[in-house]
Amino acid sequence: MKLRAFLLTLLILLPAGLKAGQEEQRGVWLATVGGIDWPDGERNHFIQRSSLISTIRELAAMGCNTLYFQVVSEMDAMYSSDYLPWSRELTGVEGMPPYFDPLSIATLAAHEAGMEIHAWINPLRVSRSDTTARARECVKYTHPEWVKDYKGKEYLDPGNPEVVQFLSEIVTEILEKYDVDGIHMDDYFYPDGLQKDDSLWDDSALYREHGAGMGRHEWRFSNIDTLVATLHSTVHRVKPGALFGISPAGLPANTRRLYADPSRWKGHVDYLIPQIYWCMDRGDYAAFPNVLPQWKGFGVPVYVGIAAYKHDSAFYRNRKDSGYRSMGEFKREIDLCRKSKHTNGHVWFRARYILEDGFRKYVETEIY
Repeated sequence: MKLRAFLLTLLILLPAGLKAGQEEQRGVWLATVGGIDWPDGERNHFIQRSSLISTIRELAAMGCNTLYFQVVSEMDAMYSSDYLPWSRELTGVEGMPPYFDPLSIATLAAHEAGMEIHAWINPLRVSRSDTTARARECVKYTHPEWVKDYKGKEYLDPGNPEVVQFLSEIVTEILEKYDVDGIHMDDYFYPDGLQKDDSLWDDSALYREHGAGMGRHEWRFSNIDTLVATLHSTVHRVKPGALFGISPAGLPANTRRLYADPSRWKGHVDYLIPQIYWCMDRGDYAAFPNVLPQWKGFGVPVYVGIAAYKHDSAFYRNRKDSGYRSMGEFKREIDLCRKSKHTNGHVWFRARYILEDGFRKYVETEIY
């Protein structure tokens, strides 16, 4: 009788939509591009180290169980790499070594706090601006033939097999050097707008060499498929048991505009985190309840990206985002995820927002 009572209590306490024994994903993205979550412009390495550890501990204390730590954002590194220069966010100068290894510290701190940690990479973004000063070890200088400039931003071309191999080597390096639980990549695929106008993206030579009779658009889709399959294979070969996941755009139609189609990745991805960054009551096709069901049937765990950053007047003063004025919006979204049979949790974008005093207290008392 005592065992039955215990099991009944467990089921009552379990968030709706989860099976017994299955832990709800309560993830958070810790972004380093531009230093936006960390190191936030700080240049003192002792303070950087201390703040990184305290941030991770605070996230764990409020109930988060998985950290997505951005370690490659613009073909630079938040770890000691043989392929990429050190991030300029650490010292102010790209390529200048700091006095500690952020990924090593983050991994240790996360595991000590009982959290999983996934190394988050932007696999194709080289720079947010083609005028950005870069270290001479940067790939834009060591392999300029791999890099495309599209409307003032630079990307690696996934149609080049050497690029895919290079990214596989980066993933291998991370997994061999650090005890991370997985590799995570976000929604930087081909540039948005390319399907309508590719006059600024000349991949004709690569297409002639590798197109294999496919149409240009199908070939580009296949290039992203190959990238995903290669990185998935690399992760499981180098570290069996580690996971490989992707956070595509919130609407499947939007991610397909980037030549990325998650329905084609079955068997080559371990989880998906669609970025459903629209409120419940928008009243249009992008409303949260309208988008959530579109992520059924992908055959892997689906965790929902939650737009914590939109609890900011810069966003919620827009009529369509006005729901984010209230913190109750986030509870409504997560309650809906918990009721859904095809989602297994959520991931906050991003750390700085949920650690603000009012937001943190609300999450701790009303959501977790």
